[in-house]
Amino acid sequence: MKKGLIDRKTTLRLLQAQESVGGILDPNLGVFFPRDTAVKRRLLDENLCHDLNQNPKCYLDPETESDSSYGTLKERCITHLNTGLLFLIVSEKAQESVGGILDPALGVLLPKDVAMDRDLIDEDLYQTLNQSPECYIDPDTHQETTYVSLKKKCNADPSTGLLLLPAPAKSLTVRGIREQVSVVDLVDAKLLEPSDMEQLRQGKLTSQDIEQRLFTYLRGSTCIAGVYHEASNKVMPIYQAMKQGMLRPGTTLELLEAQAASGFIIDPVNNLYLSVSDAYNKRLFGPEFKNKLLSAERAVTGYKVPGSNKTISLFQAIDLGLVEKGHGIRLLEAQIASGGIIDPEHSHRIDVSVAYKRGYFDEEMNQILTDETDDTKGFFDPNTEENLSYLQLKERCIADKKTGHMLLPIKKKQESTQKNTLRKRRVVIVDPDTNKEMTIREAFDKKLIDYDTYMELSEQECEWEEITITAPDGTSRFVINDRKSGKKYDITALLEQGVIEKSVLDQYHSHNITLTQFAEMITNKAKHKQTSVSSADQISPDPLKHISSVSITLTSPAETVSEQGPVGAIFDTDTLEKISIMEGLNRGLVDSITSQRLLEAQACTGGIVNPTNGQRLSIQEATRIGIINEDMATKLKPAQKAYSGFEDVKSKRKMSAAEATKEMWLPYDAGQRFMEFQFVTGGLYDPEMGCRRTMEDAMKMGWLDARAAQKLQDVRHHFKNLMCPKSKLKISYKEALDNCLVEESTGVKMLQASSMSSRGITSPYNVSSAPGSSTGSRSGSQRGSRRSSIDLGFPSSSSSSSVTTHYSNISLLLP
Repeated sequence: MKKGLIDRKTTLRLLQAQESVGGILDPNLGVFFPRDTAVKRRLLDENLCHDLNQNPKCYLDPETESDSSYGTLKERCITHLNTGLLFLIVSEKAQESVGGILDPALGVLLPKDVAMDRDLIDEDLYQTLNQSPECYIDPDTHQETTYVSLKKKCNADPSTGLLLLPAPAKSLTVRGIREQVSVVDLVDAKLLEPSDMEQLRQGKLTSQDIEQRLFTYLRGSTCIAGVYHEASNKVMPIYQAMKQGMLRPGTTLELLEAQAASGFIIDPVNNLYLSVSDAYNKRLFGPEFKNKLLSAERAVTGYKVPGSNKTISLFQAIDLGLVEKGHGIRLLEAQIASGGIIDPEHSHRIDVSVAYKRGYFDEEMNQILTDETDDTKGFFDPNTEENLSYLQLKERCIADKKTGHMLLPIKKKQESTQKNTLRKRRVVIVDPDTNKEMTIREAFDKKLIDYDTYMELSEQECEWEEITITAPDGTSRFVINDRKSGKKYDITALLEQGVIEKSVLDQYHSHNITLTQFAEMITNKAKHKQTSVSSADQISPDPLKHISSVSITLTSPAETVSEQGPVGAIFDTDTLEKISIMEGLNRGLVDSITSQRLLEAQACTGGIVNPTNGQRLSIQEATRIGIINEDMATKLKPAQKAYSGFEDVKSKRKMSAAEATKEMWLPYDAGQRFMEFQFVTGGLYDPEMGCRRTMEDAMKMGWLDARAAQKLQDVRHHFKNLMCPKSKLKISYKEALDNCLVEESTGVKMLQASSMSSRGITSPYNVSSAPGSSTGSRSGSQRGSRRSSIDLGFPSSSSSSSVTTHYSNISLLLP
């Protein structure tokens, strides 16, 4: 079999026959050995031994016309009393070829006619024998033949007189994905007809003809080979497109993995099909992807079962847990979309139906892979930012006119502009006795003003922002937003709804009224349509009705925050590009401690954020697709436990971060940090119940005492353990959230970053930094989030943004 003289099925038949009489025969010694010993003596390999253990059904039961094992047929035999020979009751076809039908009682061979007269065979079997049925496989042609025909091809052994079939001619092969492929295998896979093999033997077809006809199954791949950049009219490899900012790292890895799992890494420029190792040597991808692509390539070469040399298919690897199921399905989908499932044992592609029949995957997986309506969408379109199946993404590709390769087009990005104007109003109260300024909150805390006065003065403070967004088609939207309270009004929509009149807008545009006055008019007119919610905490009314001199701060009271997402990405204001936190670290926009803290906040509030689509991922999945690296993943494990829970050894209960800190399972600094992250994004997380908890709940459950709860609620005094990547000043996580932009399509919060700080301080983490922040851009805390529709996908986009800030202070002197 190893030399290709007989096929695998015939080998199993012969080995089963040997085992039925005592074991595996060593032809040199003439001794039978058990399977284990036969493997050690290299009479069997482990794959054949494994197949024999499955008791394969390699024989056709002539009575039931179903597949059967040799042992099962042997059990149905009878033993001749005089000779001890075993006879299968229904075996007339073979008997006739050696001289007639055997009469078991007499031990003699009789002609068919006489056998029928003696009721050894019935009339139906008699008629069948007269038709010379083809029940055997010719080892030369691998086509069905009769026993008599096989017998005629035999040669008699001079010493024993036994009839021996001559060794078949050398098996015909063609070049496959990794190795030579037997033409017989292609017939078994229903890729060739038996007549094609006969034409090969007769010289009517050549190996080159077969290779060309089955190019997609043997060598080629119709997977996505590269990128076509419309703006420059260039074709380029996928990795090069990533380096030029056209693709994100996660998308790049997915497309390269699909190539590797489909047989080859493709060089679309030079029309080369390469193994992962060869492609790496030719620099078609970088070292950060090498190990992941070598792993994906095993879908072609096969996976090794730990502790043995047995080679298994991709699905079997999924079944054994060697490959994560979702990842494995993406690789299988890529194989199917690029030509068919790859059979690692035979080194060629096969159709899904054939793979299923061969047992390469079960019925559930077959349903997933054949169901066109299945919603498994593991690939990303960089143009539309949609999640698609590999086939859907491939349908959006174009064919290279020279090579025929499928290329993912990168569309030209149209210009989108945004102009922002910000005006703030601060209320300052001066104590006439000390001439000292105090904030509203300080005055209230010192009981110098009552609750009603506190609320009235707080409402007078605002940070109104005007946002004008011009879309690529020339249309524009006009929005005003109070960053402090979170109020937001779409002026364009209010005009269309008739809530405000155009004359009011004209007054503002002609500078007859200020932005603050305009906003107050809008607030009054849209009072019943307001959808924004103030983020200020409720403060219990104080019965004291005393008013005194006091000054007012810009910091709002402690807040009870509705659940919101963490900082999910970095917005590079130099290039107007959304990038991952790790990419911000690599560019020197974010320092290593800040990047770790931002990712910790993600991990302890639900998972690492995929900046592409906003989905939350486990640390393991985020590492696999390249959002974070292995070193960072190790550092984030404690933060992930703050969400998934710290398991109590005794009770097996999942403890929250607060409980783990209290029990000293978690260092105090880390525990306090994780709790702050959770609190400002919606509340402490209960891993046992899978929900957020209010401060009141946390205190009732014994997680926190009153002092610890008060410390968490006072967001003004949260640890300033981050360095603002824009101002280069120390900030808390709450302030980082307030400084974020929000991407409309995904909801991802983006922390603004620049190589030059808005205070004129060059980033200490980027020696080659250059000024790039917008003129007059505001540093420090912002209230609420600014949503915009500027293009965030590519550094080459021509989006522009300008921000103008104005301040106005109101001083109140209280009697």
